[in-house]
Amino acid sequence: MNGIVALAVGLVLNAAVLLLLQRRYGPQLCKLVVRTYFATLTLRYLLAVVLWFNHADYGFAMMFWGDSETYDAIGAAVAQGWSDGATFSSWTLTLEGQANKGFIYFVAVLYYIFGQNTLLVQFVNGTIGSLVPIVILEIGLILYDERVATRAMLFVAFFPQMIFWSSALYKDAAIMLCIALNILATLRLKRRFAVTDLSIYLATAGALVFLRFYIFYTILASTLIGFFIGQRRRLVSALLTQIALVLGVIVLLLSTAVGQEMVQQARFLDLQELQRSRDDLARAGSGFAVSADVSTLAGLLRFLPIGILHLFFSPFPWTVSNLRQLFAMPDVLMWYALVPSLLRGFSSAIRHRLAHMMPILLFTTSLTIAYGAFLGNAGTAYRQRTQIMMFYFLFIADGMYQRRKETESSTEELELATGN
Repeated sequence: MNGIVALAVGLVLNAAVLLLLQRRYGPQLCKLVVRTYFATLTLRYLLAVVLWFNHADYGFAMMFWGDSETYDAIGAAVAQGWSDGATFSSWTLTLEGQANKGFIYFVAVLYYIFGQNTLLVQFVNGTIGSLVPIVILEIGLILYDERVATRAMLFVAFFPQMIFWSSALYKDAAIMLCIALNILATLRLKRRFAVTDLSIYLATAGALVFLRFYIFYTILASTLIGFFIGQRRRLVSALLTQIALVLGVIVLLLSTAVGQEMVQQARFLDLQELQRSRDDLARAGSGFAVSADVSTLAGLLRFLPIGILHLFFSPFPWTVSNLRQLFAMPDVLMWYALVPSLLRGFSSAIRHRLAHMMPILLFTTSLTIAYGAFLGNAGTAYRQRTQIMMFYFLFIADGMYQRRKETESSTEELELATGN
């Protein structure tokens, strides 16, 4: 019965998405977008079913199910409390409850409406994850051309990491969608003011406070700095947009639960708390730099290059020690192969699109520094990398295009020189 309910909800949800896509794009681009959406959605749903059938097996769950068990159990308990008219709040006092409150409530709402149905949450997560490539496409169409934008969309749609983290009860898909939508809204607001884009910005910023609170600071910084650079609109129009955005953030913090949540989470920004968090991660099976001390600014700066290196490239092929890391190797090697295109595209963005790319550059840089500072586990680094990787695919797609142009130019010069 749970499978039927999950499939029915998935059909309704994806029918609505299809309708929106058909209204959004012209015939040719719509055809590509719809095919991409269905293909990546199918992969996510198939993987979700495989995980669902096997998650009760202890060994399988330890390897692939991870946090999903926690979200499922606590979400079901919260939903049951709502149904019984009782208040179940002891979970909010735990570290898991404080750090992951938003996604637990997300699961609880679905369970309250449809009953405890793990596969349903997986399918909803799969749909959310399948929307991320389309948002990256929209960003690419603003910053580049259709060729680069569509290639970036395909990378986000089919890169194994992107698929896996949106096929179980992980919050990564929701986090990535909120980040991508927030950046998209920022780029659109730089062009012209629209209440819809302002609403999207505030809604996604508020959601991120409850999903992964420290990302709120990175998107706020990228907005405050990146939004005001390269403005070419009329002064009055730009000023009104900036005022509306600032006032919206103030209202969000002072008049909603977002501000209260920020106050509660502020203690996690203390360097001593950061050190304790990093110690817990480093002591796990795939931990690294166990003796690193980030409790002082000097210690943090010394460790930062090591943390960033692991964020970008772990797990390293020569450190593979278990089956889960072995499964990640094709994904990791593919990523390594794309690094030259990433560097080429990044260099091109700095030279030719700096003002337009500023929100993305600031966000990816600040989040890279934040993760590099406290990550102490190769598995966690591999997982968190997706949040910056989805934007790097834009640089990679452009880098590939730049490489192709250079090759074609060199070929033409050679042909002219040889008289062919």
